[in-house]
Amino acid sequence: MITVTAEQQVVPGREEELDAVMAGLRAAILESEPGCLRFDYVRTEESPLRRLVIEEYRDAAALEAHQDSRHLREFLPRLLACLTEFPKVTTYRGVVPVPDSVPDSLFHVGMVVPDLEKAVALHSDVLGIEFTEPHVFRIPRLEDPDPHPAELTAVFSRTGAPYYELIQAAGDGIISAAHCGRILYYGVWEPDMDARLERLRRQGIGVDAYFRSGPGATPFAVITAPDLLGARVEYVGLGDRPPIEEWVRTGRYPE
Repeated sequence: MITVTAEQQVVPGREEELDAVMAGLRAAILESEPGCLRFDYVRTEESPLRRLVIEEYRDAAALEAHQDSRHLREFLPRLLACLTEFPKVTTYRGVVPVPDSVPDSLFHVGMVVPDLEKAVALHSDVLGIEFTEPHVFRIPRLEDPDPHPAELTAVFSRTGAPYYELIQAAGDGIISAAHCGRILYYGVWEPDMDARLERLRRQGIGVDAYFRSGPGATPFAVITAPDLLGARVEYVGLGDRPPIEEWVRTGRYPE
């Protein structure tokens, strides 16, 4: 991870103008740069003319993409017009490595609901959180257990992981109304689906649903049968991670 700070000294009388410019830049970065993990814009209580930007990027490629972005090029002249001097930029790189032994945990919790619109309104009100726009996932082959094409309409919470996933009840399979009123599964990322399926077989864990691109294809997601406590796990291939994270960040699933 790479951290960048930028110290700003504001021209007296242009504070509000600068703050508006920075708000626009922040919105553009968070909407279009998945590699930007943090963008804070703060000021000190000691001086109304000093500002500090704190940015975090996943890696060098993400920082380079930011530096080459069109919105940053368009922003710089407006920024410099509000400052007494060029920002003092400092780049920091991690000293203490993050241990590789720390595994990812679940990234979402899936729940089937009888009325998606009402469920979103209720959860938003009770939990005080925002949800993405609904997206219709067209599954070429869903085996739950009989194979058939399917459409799954869902939303994700625009929060930190683990996300809430609300799924519109449909059909008589894994997302039927019979599964409403409880957590359907805990979702985790899976880098090697074939190896996961073999491990489930050895462990004697059944699979209630396979999501495939076609007959015989390696599933891009599977949902296990309930364990002894009644819980299912959904294993999702890593190929779905970038669009889902963008969906959560922007509110709209990328086309």
